[in-house]
Amino acid sequence: MSEDVIAVSRPATAASSGSRALTLSAWSWIGYEATRIPYLVLLKIYIFAPYVSKVMIGDPVLGQTLFARYGFVAGLVGAVTVPFLGASLDRMGPRKPWITACILISLPLLVSLWWAKPDRSGLSVHAVLVIVMALNLLFVYSEILHNAMLGPAVGMSRVGRYSGVSLGVANLVSVAIMTFLLWGFALPGQLHWFGVPDEPLFGLSQASHEMERLIGPLIAALACAGLFMLLRFTVDAPASGETFSRAVRLGSRDVFALIAGLRKQPDMLKFLIARTLYADGFHTLIIFEGIYASGVMGWHGFKLLSFAVVKIAFAALGGLLAASLNARLGTRRAIILQISITVVLLVMVLGITPDRMIFFWPHDPAAQPLWSGPVFRTLPEVAFMLLSGSMTAFAVASIASGRAMIIQIVPPMRVGSYFGLFGLTASTTVWIAPMLVGILTARFQSQAVGLAPIAVLLTLGAIGMLFVKGGDRLEE
Repeated sequence: MSEDVIAVSRPATAASSGSRALTLSAWSWIGYEATRIPYLVLLKIYIFAPYVSKVMIGDPVLGQTLFARYGFVAGLVGAVTVPFLGASLDRMGPRKPWITACILISLPLLVSLWWAKPDRSGLSVHAVLVIVMALNLLFVYSEILHNAMLGPAVGMSRVGRYSGVSLGVANLVSVAIMTFLLWGFALPGQLHWFGVPDEPLFGLSQASHEMERLIGPLIAALACAGLFMLLRFTVDAPASGETFSRAVRLGSRDVFALIAGLRKQPDMLKFLIARTLYADGFHTLIIFEGIYASGVMGWHGFKLLSFAVVKIAFAALGGLLAASLNARLGTRRAIILQISITVVLLVMVLGITPDRMIFFWPHDPAAQPLWSGPVFRTLPEVAFMLLSGSMTAFAVASIASGRAMIIQIVPPMRVGSYFGLFGLTASTTVWIAPMLVGILTARFQSQAVGLAPIAVLLTLGAIGMLFVKGGDRLEE
């Protein structure tokens, strides 16, 4: 094969050889996503990260600042490595071996989080943050590889629908897991309802935050199950016959050629810039959602877990919403609509505190509760929950639509390279947003002010998408 010819990783024919093969491949691809997303939901957003911030660090503002600083470092490393990973694997073909490597490396790191004890007698805060930073990088690597398998796994005409369905299913799985955690570990001893155990299952201690510390090992078990499904049933790109060293060398050259060639692809360049802006906004929003709710609304433990269940239920609806909007509007119009609504909802959420509704309406925290239940008893709490949940639905929908649009508009044989390129540009700015969050949070001692850059990035991304062509409706 000539070095001047880009290695072609054609979608494997099994995905199109019959409806049964396609369905099995597609649903196993979705099954892997369903075991991948709980890492974001349980560890990065709603349970483990807020626990580290509020309990181990003991100061939500400082916790948000520290997570932002470590996110800055992870973003820099990702910016240097992600594009070359995607391009090199385009040269080699199969993604499964490298996803397997990412999972195997992450397993001991996940299990080690059990020793993130509240009194720091196990892992130190620094050690926990370094481990989470490494896990975030491995997650990004495996995400790039998994996304690149979407076309071969489900068929090009179905990427818009399956991209949304997969996130919907993944979040439904997360809801089921979080409901189990709520019933089996958070509610016992807090509520004496029918069917709720008197004590946490397996003798876990709430005082020692063992439920939160169990998240790492639990995600490790889920990762193994998802990897089995992926390896067993999902269609992968065929091997190209390139050696590893040659693939890395040629893939690196492809990255620079791809960047140089953007001058001749103005629409791709516009999409690249727009997606970089809004993807950075969503990435940063995902990182800090749980920490923000914990710090501003004072939720932790049972209350935060209840909030998370509601949020992820909305996220599941968001994935299904994306599937519908992609089919009706096309991915580009769907993205613009979803981002615009997300920005409006985010601004409203930032204006809610326990004693204020959407910036302008004061609320007496000592007022009569709306109901006698254990959570969401005040008007600001209910408003925060509903608005934040709706925001999550549209955010997840836009993420699903964005992924589908990439698959639709880039050459199939270069999908890994383009995902790597998008990863490069996203990583180039992904450290900037956490840095701004950290600076503004520390400067103004306000978590709401710290998250303001997210709304700006999302708005700029939506405006940029207005000038992009492509992403039209596809007939299945």
